[in-house]
Parts: sequence; structure tokens; C-alpha cells
Amino acid sequence: MKTKLKFTTANIKAIPPNDKNSPSTEKEYSDIEVTGLKLLSGKNGSKRFLFRYRFQSKKASISIGSFPDIDLSKARKIARKHKTQLAEGINPKAERNAKTLSPTVAEFFNNTYLPLAKKRKRTWNDDLSRFNNHCGSIKNIPYDELTANHVMQLHLNMSESSNKFRPYSTATCNRVLALLKTMGKLANKLLDIPNVAGKVSLLPEDNARTRYCSIDETKRIIDAALQYESIHTGSFIALLFLLGCRESELRERKWDDLDIINKTLKIPRTKNGTYHILYLSELMMDIIKKLPRLSGNPYIFIGRFKNRCIGRPHHAFDIIKKVAHIDTPELVLLHTARHSVASNLISNGVDISSVQKLLNHRSIESTLRYAKLSEGKQRETSARISNMITAESLCSVSSLPK
Repeated sequence: MKTKLKFTTANIKAIPPNDKNSPSTEKEYSDIEVTGLKLLSGKNGSKRFLFRYRFQSKKASISIGSFPDIDLSKARKIARKHKTQLAEGINPKAERNAKTLSPTVAEFFNNTYLPLAKKRKRTWNDDLSRFNNHCGSIKNIPYDELTANHVMQLHLNMSESSNKFRPYSTATCNRVLALLKTMGKLANKLLDIPNVAGKVSLLPEDNARTRYCSIDETKRIIDAALQYESIHTGSFIALLFLLGCRESELRERKWDDLDIINKTLKIPRTKNGTYHILYLSELMMDIIKKLPRLSGNPYIFIGRFKNRCIGRPHHAFDIIKKVAHIDTPELVLLHTARHSVASNLISNGVDISSVQKLLNHRSIESTLRYAKLSEGKQRETSARISNMITAESLCSVSSLPK
């Protein structure tokens, strides 16, 4: 293919990747319409615009951006602007460097995004972990030079296996991409930088958890939990299946959060950043009252370490599920308790808005995800139309003349 041609979108798309055996990383093509405008094609198929020029008899170049993030018309407009600057005796690169430099992706994350996340999100540490563990390939790129291709490659590389590591789950890949999309929105708002991550689509997830525990299973889990050797761990799991709150929000409760007279347990700040009150039944109060207190430890559910609450009791829960004879125990997680409380309440006639308030969901759509009817209720619902049709048919038959 000729290296000098009139650039068109079709021609650019037709330019092949640089030969893998070539000694140069990229092959250069020149636009015959705008002198100095170049397109560099990489060995992996990436393409980027570049403007080459002379200033005071010295060769220089300035990056314009990746194709198709920067389209041809915009690339030509930028190249013509640089040519105008040269005609006026201005070095385009010197002018650009004189402007306030854009922060790198890592600088923006650490100095702007993370401080805001710490104030607004309980799970900011998850964002920190995701960025540090997975975004190393883009962290040193100036944010205004980050492209959708950079983000897409990071996302795809996580989902593909390598010689050293197994691929990450689709959910993990999507949580990292969701973080970059949120960062991009903030960068667009504060720095007027396009949110290129918004152009990258999430991978389809087919891992929705549909398992929930029936009333009978829930009763068996609570009975087994209350007989568990560690009273704090067992009581925590039992209350989790009675209250339906998030496990971290229950684990971290302190005695100061408990109002014995009014039978309430307050959560000062939930996952969505709101204040929430749990209303306790007599059974729940009885479980809590039996818990021994430890001097100096403010938590209701005492952990193994000094002045700490219990950790996530996965091992204990496995034992409790075994004692309770739970089918498919691998599908029953601590979060299944929340799912089960909501599903059982809805299946037994409690209205959605009441369940929404119980779960402290901002949106009713969040509550509807938990609305799983039991098999018995589904059969009952399915039979209603048959009963209605049958009743109507009998009425019609009885009204016929004899």
C-alpha cells in the first residue's frame, strides 16, 4: 500500500497493521491534502495521528491522538492550527507544554477521585484496590491522552488468560471498567476531558444469583447458627437471616447503636450513604441480650483481635450449612440471607415498598431484583387463571338452555 495518499476514513480503516517482522514499531503514512499530517500504524493494528514539522531548521513532531478516538476531520483541523502557529513563528509543542499539564490517570485517581470517594462511599477501599491491582498499564498516561483503546485493552486483557494467570471473572473486569467510567465522568466535569471509558461496553454477565433460602431452610440455618460453638459468630449469622441487612453493616454494629427500650439498632451510614434504623423483634432482642460483653471492646459481635468486630465468618457458615442440611450449599452465601428475607416477605404478600424500606434501597428497582417467588407461590399464581377460566366455563354451561 502507498505510504502517501489522500486520507479518508475508509482509506485509514483499510491501512493494515505494520508487519510483525518489521524493525520499526509503527509504519508511517502521509496525507497529501494536509502536509505534515501523518498516520502511524502499529503492529497490533492501532492507529494514531501525528503532525511532523520543522521549526528553526529543526525537525519536530507533536502527537494528535488515536484513530478513531480522533476522527480525520478533527485531526486535519488540529494539524492546520499547528501550521498557522508555525506561520506566526510559534512552536506548537512549546505552546502546548506551556499550558497547565494534565494530571496522569494515577494522579487524578489519588488526588481528586479518591478523596471524594472517601467522603461519599463506604466501599472506597475497594476502588483503591481495583485501581492499584488492575490499572497499572494506564496509570502514567496523561488523562487528556487516555483513549478508549487504552481502556478497552485493559478491560480485555483482564478477561483473557495468560501464561501466568487465569482470566479474571467477568464481574471483576466490569467493576474495574465501572470505576474508570465513574472517574471519567468526574474528569469530564472538573477538567473538561472527554470520558473515553464511556465508549467501552461492559462484558455480558451471566452470573446473577437466583438462589435463596426458603422459610424452612432459613429456620434450619438459624437453629444451627444458635447452636454454633462461638456465640458471637452464631448469633451474627442467625440475625443476618432474620434482619436481611448487609453483612458488613451488621458486623460493625456497636453497643452504642442498640436502643434496648425502643428495640432498635441504628446504622449511622449504610452502603448508599444514608442513616438507617433496624427494628428488632422479641426473638432478635433475645439473641442480642445473650451476647456477653467484653470490657474495652465496643462491638456487639466480638472478634478474635483486640477491640475489633468479627471478620466475615465464611468457615463457620460452611459448618452451619452442613449441620442445617442445606442443598447446593456452595450457592448459599452470606448475602443470600438478604436475598432470602426479601424474597420470602414478597412471596408471602408483603408489599414491595415495605420491603424496600426494610432493605434501605433508594430505588424500587433494586428491591425488585430480590423479588423471587417461591415454587409454591408460582404454582398458585399459575393455577389462578385456570381456576378463573374453569369457573367462567361452568357459569356458561349452567346458563345454557336445557
